[in-house]
Amino acid sequence: MAARGDATRAKLIATTIRLVGELGYAKTTTRAIAQAAGVAEGTLYRHFPDKAALFAEAIFRQNQQVIDWVETLPARAGTATVAANLTDCLTHLAGLRADILPLELAVLTDPELARAAPPPGTLPGPPGRLAEYLRAEQRLGRVRGDVDAAQGAVVLLALLFGLAMNPPAPGDRQPPPSLPGIREAVEIVLKGLEPPAP
Repeated sequence: MAARGDATRAKLIATTIRLVGELGYAKTTTRAIAQAAGVAEGTLYRHFPDKAALFAEAIFRQNQQVIDWVETLPARAGTATVAANLTDCLTHLAGLRADILPLELAVLTDPELARAAPPPGTLPGPPGRLAEYLRAEQRLGRVRGDVDAAQGAVVLLALLFGLAMNPPAPGDRQPPPSLPGIREAVEIVLKGLEPPAP
């Protein structure tokens, strides 16, 4: 029975990924997912407490390798340079943007997803690991101590989303931001826009 339940859960996740790709998050309802998976909507709720949990599981399943890498980020403090570590981190996270950004937008418009959003001021998942990394670098004196690490993580992720909003070149299928683009953006964040003092 457990194998059958696992197969149903996997089918629901695969169907969610497919429908989100075809319809977008807003139009991918639990009813549509259940129907496309060939199960009753109640079956979906036996495997997932709500739409937000199903969407999160689908995103994590698709991006598990990147999420696992980001979990190791705080332990990288003190290794390489801060610029190299942040560039590497944002390059890895650039692969998530195609899934995460639409979910973030859906949270703003879907009441069920909005109810499941983390409380203001908390940073779960990759944003939380990025903030932990910045705090670890602060303790080592490699990042300014007067900077709020959570706010720094938000700024870096906003920068990544900004790079992701650049339209792809004709014929390209939404490639991730180029490594040079991320490296240059990290350099701007670390050094600022102000000219050096005379």
